[in-house]
Amino acid sequence: MDTLVAILMVVLFLILLIFVFSTALLTPIIGKKNLLFVIFIGFMVGIVGGAFFIAPLYDDLPEMTRGFYYYTSSANGTIGVDVSTNIDITQFIENTKKMDGVFDVYSSGIIIKTDPFPDNRKKIIEEKIPLIDPNITSWKIDKAGTITIVTKKGYNPETAISTLAEWLMFTGGINTKYSMVHVSIIAQTNKIDNITKTISQQDIVITGIEGPVEEKINWLDNALPDKNNIIILCGLIGMLTGLAGVFIDTIMSYLNNLRNRILGRNKEE
Repeated sequence: MDTLVAILMVVLFLILLIFVFSTALLTPIIGKKNLLFVIFIGFMVGIVGGAFFIAPLYDDLPEMTRGFYYYTSSANGTIGVDVSTNIDITQFIENTKKMDGVFDVYSSGIIIKTDPFPDNRKKIIEEKIPLIDPNITSWKIDKAGTITIVTKKGYNPETAISTLAEWLMFTGGINTKYSMVHVSIIAQTNKIDNITKTISQQDIVITGIEGPVEEKINWLDNALPDKNNIIILCGLIGMLTGLAGVFIDTIMSYLNNLRNRILGRNKEE
C-alpha cells in the first residue's frame, strides 16, 4: 500500500473519532439513555472505521514492515529459485552474479524426472551414483521416476544432469523427461526486492526468501492478533472517545485539581 494512502486512511479514522467526540460534546446535560446512545454510536463508528480504514492497513502491515526492514537492514538474505533446464542455467547463474547486491549464486539441489523403474534398478542407481559423478554429495531416489540430488558447491548442475541422464539411458533405457535446478542467491537485503522483480520477468519460479529479515517478519505474523480483534479494539476506542466527550468537563476539572495539588506541594517544599 502506498504511504500516502496509508496516511489518508489513518486521518479518515481520526476524523471519525473527532465526529464521535463532537457529537458527545452536544450532550452537556446527559441522562442514562443518552449516555448509552453515545456509547453505542461511538462503538459502531469505531467498528466501521476499523473495518474500512484500519483493517486494510493491518493486512498490509507485514509487507510494509518487510519493506522497512529490507531498506534499513545490512544483513544478507537467501533467495531460492527453481530454474528449468530448458534455459541455459550456467548463463543464468553468471548473469545473476553480476546483478547489483548479489554476493553469490550456486546450485543447491537438482530434481530429475524420469520414466518409472523397478526396485532392483532403484538399488543399482543408489549404489552407482557416487561412481557416476563423485561431485554428487547426496541423493534421494523414488522408483516413481523422481531423482533428487545435491552437488558440491560451484559444480555445474548441467554437467551433473547430463552425466546422470546418459548413464540412466545407457544402462537401463530410462528416459529423462525433464529436470529442474534449485538455485540459491545470496544477496544484500535492501536489494532483494529489485533482484526478485528482475528474476520474475524471466519466468523463473521464486520458491522463497530466507534470512534475518524474513525471521522478523515471521515473528511479527505470529505475534499479530486476529484482524477481527483489531476491529473490535477500534470500536472500543470509538466508545472511549465518546465517553471522553461526554465527561470532558469532569476530566478537565480533575486534571486541573491534580495539577494545583502538585504545584501546591512543590511550593510548600
